[in-house]
Amino acid sequence: MHETSSPSAHATLREGASNLPSFSLAIANIRVDDASPVSIYEQICRAIRTAIASGELPPGTHLPTSRELADALKIGRNTVVTAYSRLAAEGYLLANKRRGTRVSEDAQRLAASVPEERPVIAREAVAREADAGRQTYRQVGNAIDISYHAKQVLQLMAQAQPHTAPFGLHSPDPSLYPRNPLSRLIAEEFCRAPGGGDLRQGLRRFQTVMTNHLRHMRGVLCEPSQIIPVTGIESALDLTARVMIDPGHCVYVEDPAYDIVGRQLRSAGAQIVPMPSDSNGADIERVQGPPPRLIFTSPSVSFPFGAQMSQARRDAMLAVARNANAVVFECDTMWELSYTGGRVRAMQGSAKDAPVIYFGSLYQTLGPHIRVGYLVVPPHLVEPFTEMALRVSSGPEPFLLAALAGFVESTDYAVHTKSIRATYAERLGVLVSSLRSSLANVTILEPCGGLHLAVLFNGPVNERAICRAAAERGLSVTELSRFYLDPSRAPHGLVLGFGNLPERVIETMVSRLAGVVGEVREHGRVIAPAA
Repeated sequence: MHETSSPSAHATLREGASNLPSFSLAIANIRVDDASPVSIYEQICRAIRTAIASGELPPGTHLPTSRELADALKIGRNTVVTAYSRLAAEGYLLANKRRGTRVSEDAQRLAASVPEERPVIAREAVAREADAGRQTYRQVGNAIDISYHAKQVLQLMAQAQPHTAPFGLHSPDPSLYPRNPLSRLIAEEFCRAPGGGDLRQGLRRFQTVMTNHLRHMRGVLCEPSQIIPVTGIESALDLTARVMIDPGHCVYVEDPAYDIVGRQLRSAGAQIVPMPSDSNGADIERVQGPPPRLIFTSPSVSFPFGAQMSQARRDAMLAVARNANAVVFECDTMWELSYTGGRVRAMQGSAKDAPVIYFGSLYQTLGPHIRVGYLVVPPHLVEPFTEMALRVSSGPEPFLLAALAGFVESTDYAVHTKSIRATYAERLGVLVSSLRSSLANVTILEPCGGLHLAVLFNGPVNERAICRAAAERGLSVTELSRFYLDPSRAPHGLVLGFGNLPERVIETMVSRLAGVVGEVREHGRVIAPAA
């Protein structure tokens, strides 16, 4: 037992653990701060990790029971149990019913391999630091500004309407979520103790199940190790850019596409070259630009037109990628919601050596609460993607991956996707019929899949005015130009989501939208045709 203890090992502020004289001073001097933004259990974890790193808690040191430490700190026992469980899962502690909780043999090595953690600071100290910072800021006299990229993102977010409003994009119907079977699996996995302390067990199970699923349903050619879980398309693009893109690299992006694609790749320093799209998908033969490093495309269901790429254009794109030593980023998020056309296999599965990074997601079928997607990377890229994901990606939790693996592996998932596909197809049919009867001088691009459709105006119209007026009436419509890399080249039109629209309200909502369009046209807010 040490006679003294380093102040760096002590969390602050609440007194109490000094009532434990029979234990190490590093434990007896723990303080916790109710006012800290850091949770109390994490404060305890940090204090113990710091004490281990400093040598105040050597391997084999016994810790007080959860009840003893909770009584001393005057906190709930479950908080201490959570802290001990977290540290045991990380390898710092060993818990045994007979021998109690003690520091593991590998604890100091683990502590030395992570950056030193700053102790939890008292509320008074935080206030002093903030005052000093404000004083320095006043002396400098300059406003600390955010980045141009952040300004763009925040501006778009401020302009956007809630996804849950009628016609909101990327909004599946929450009433269709598979609550009972999936929630049961999630609860079971959340409460399950990791087998043998292996926190990667859920990841491996997810990789194995999704490999079999994608082989059978999409013709994807891969091994489990090639599947990298991510939280969505933004994290998938971020991870891909970190591994594949250097500033100045040329990236072909189908035009139009999700607006997040251009923003994410530009922030990585890429030079974006538009790849024009039509009813046959993206046409790489119309691109004029330097050889690409990456090619972004959605061949199964494009956004926002909902078109399926022809086989000839798929072959041409793969040929360009091979000749340029580039890779295709295949965004395949909507294939489970295909309503018309043949179910063409994924580009990734067209050949064993296809230079394709495949991205899929469970968001559209399981809803926004399940933020889980996956990349399938070529074999020679598995190691860099895996290592980079471990370092920078906050991927899905292993227990959630294990639960989803069980759900996809069972018949429940197949039944669920078949059911919602039929429901969304019926909604699409009602929406198209209502639009055709309510809106004049428009062309409706009926998609082959997905939860969106585009409406093109036969003539110039102020779509921005329509969107603003629609927002005032509770409708979330989006101007088509938002999804073009060069908005000035976009045809006049709107993009409507229908995932969150029950059939019984579609006609009413379309009638409300038609009224808005009529008012904008009637009041003369029309853009003059370009000369």
